[in-house]
Amino acid sequence: MKKLNVNFPKNITKFESVMKKRFLIKTIFYKKIFRGKGFEFDGYREYTEGDDASLIDWKATVKSNKLLMRQYIEERDLKIFFIIDTGDNMALGSGEHMKNEIAAEIAACLAHLVVVSGDSMGFSLYNEKIVKNHGFSAGIRQFYYLEKNLIDPDVYKGKSDLKKALKFLLPYLKKSSAVFIISDFIRLGEEDLKILKEFMRRYETIGIMVRDPVDTKLPDLEKEVVVEDIYTGQQLLINPNLIKYEYEKNALEQKRKIENVFKKGGSDLLYISTDKDFINPLVEFLKSRVKLRRYIMPQR
Repeated sequence: MKKLNVNFPKNITKFESVMKKRFLIKTIFYKKIFRGKGFEFDGYREYTEGDDASLIDWKATVKSNKLLMRQYIEERDLKIFFIIDTGDNMALGSGEHMKNEIAAEIAACLAHLVVVSGDSMGFSLYNEKIVKNHGFSAGIRQFYYLEKNLIDPDVYKGKSDLKKALKFLLPYLKKSSAVFIISDFIRLGEEDLKILKEFMRRYETIGIMVRDPVDTKLPDLEKEVVVEDIYTGQQLLINPNLIKYEYEKNALEQKRKIENVFKKGGSDLLYISTDKDFINPLVEFLKSRVKLRRYIMPQR
């Protein structure tokens, strides 16, 4: 595969600039997004005016007949893990950027935010197997190691197999605070969805679905085209206009199925299209986690 068309410094700077403009101080907003990392349950105390009402424990309140809220003590380290799809399915782009390029840019922006805030980050790149796997570590060198692997053309090949990656990582991520899965989530079978549901039950999971416009809508062409299966080499002559309706219907149904899996699993899913800027949607997504009080909680 050719060298990726990415510019990590430019997009990281833009991402962090938007964060600062909208949320004043990046680190304050970061702490709120990942509020769970800084707080380990310590006990109860009576609620007083001005306290965060979301911390009221209603079961404990009923039992004690007093309005009680949960009290936490600060922890030191948040551990964020990135699972990034590097299969052939991500090497698609009908415009300026391919899906794997946008996925790499998003991972770089988020990973840089984690390490410069003093927390730990780890990652796995996968296709039909785990291509690269690196455990949790803090510091800017960890970010540079991720960056080096993200721009390595040799990791972008093979058929994507999410279920195999998640099965491998299920017992591996016991100490993780949260996991980002960055993929197009295309062609997932029932086994993939089953292990994804199990993964979300075990870990705080955030999905980022990166897709190209042609993943959901065929272009309007008045001529026949040849499509080729990249794995078998089999070619097929098609008229896009004849299959356009069924193609787009199936694509929408598949997308909704993934969305429902995340929703039922109590996990967040962000949709990113390769033909649009990802910075503002990513920042708004993080902002919404604060509004919805979706804080990343440490695993025990």
